Amino acid sequence: MIELLTDQHETDRLFRQWVDSLVHGSAENPNGRVIDGTGIIFSNSRNGGLGPIRDQIMLGLASSLGTWVVKIVRPDVQQQDKGKLTVMGHDEKGRSLLLRQGWLKENPISREVREDFGELSGLEPVPLRVRGQLSSRQWYVVSDISSVGGIPTETAAFVNACSRARSKAGSGTSKFIESETYRFGLDEQGRTKKVTIPGGTKEVEDMQGHVWAELKRLVGNSLTKPTNYGYSVDAMIERAKALIEIKTGVSAHDIYEAVGQLALYPSLIRLPVDLKPVLLIPDRPLLRPQMATALEAQGIEVHFYSVGSVGKKPTVTFSPTFLRRCRKLTL
Repeated sequence: MIELLTDQHETDRLFRQWVDSLVHGSAENPNGRVIDGTGIIFSNSRNGGLGPIRDQIMLGLASSLGTWVVKIVRPDVQQQDKGKLTVMGHDEKGRSLLLRQGWLKENPISREVREDFGELSGLEPVPLRVRGQLSSRQWYVVSDISSVGGIPTETAAFVNACSRARSKAGSGTSKFIESETYRFGLDEQGRTKKVTIPGGTKEVEDMQGHVWAELKRLVGNSLTKPTNYGYSVDAMIERAKALIEIKTGVSAHDIYEAVGQLALYPSLIRLPVDLKPVLLIPDRPLLRPQMATALEAQGIEVHFYSVGSVGKKPTVTFSPTFLRRCRKLTL
């Protein structure tokens, strides 16, 4: 059971922690910030932009739908569960949870979604107790604030669920037609990002951006980033029939995630059906032989990159075999 948090100071601290985690796990975009590895964009304003986030945050899809999907506001504990659609709670495991009511107001994408939010979004409501009584409203978990590293991913999943609900509901204030073809996302760049460690944060290199930027430099404009419905491919080279997923590690989790993305993205984003799945991973640490065999059995090409440095700047090197694969013209 989740208990409503009624301490405004603690609520504000947790809300700030959630916002800061989103900012640290995202990259700047002309319309706001995009959560790393997703097509989810957020801003402090309906008009977009990079202003400071204080009392509200608008979230939507980077592939423009002409409006935002869901708004999350700083909870006001005096209103308990009867006012704003966002609250904080604690569960029996001691976790701090950001909750939002399953209620999406009418907008250009869809009609109001309320009674059927759970059915359309695919999410399950959680019970919320307020001063000993069960809340009559339907609440859904946006993110576990106690798991700082998971906040961006969990929040993106919630926004995607809200987008799914709106898409299924339809009949918004203006005609909304799902894109039949994908768009192209922004090029990635090497950058530093802040990560949470015991006792604070530290800056680390975001190697995926460096890998992407170097591959773009070598391959040219044939390297693109298709995006649609809030999902975004790491890289595609259509003339070489290559769908590329870039990972910065070779753990089981990294590989499982990559295999799932390579399997689902062609359908989710409506990519050409003849693309071949390619996994691009670092050459250190070594990929376990059993994993390499399993990937080969699934028909996934595996290629490697090496990471070095010139001064403080990281350098990325690809094998000649991989570069020939990328430059290959398949008829």
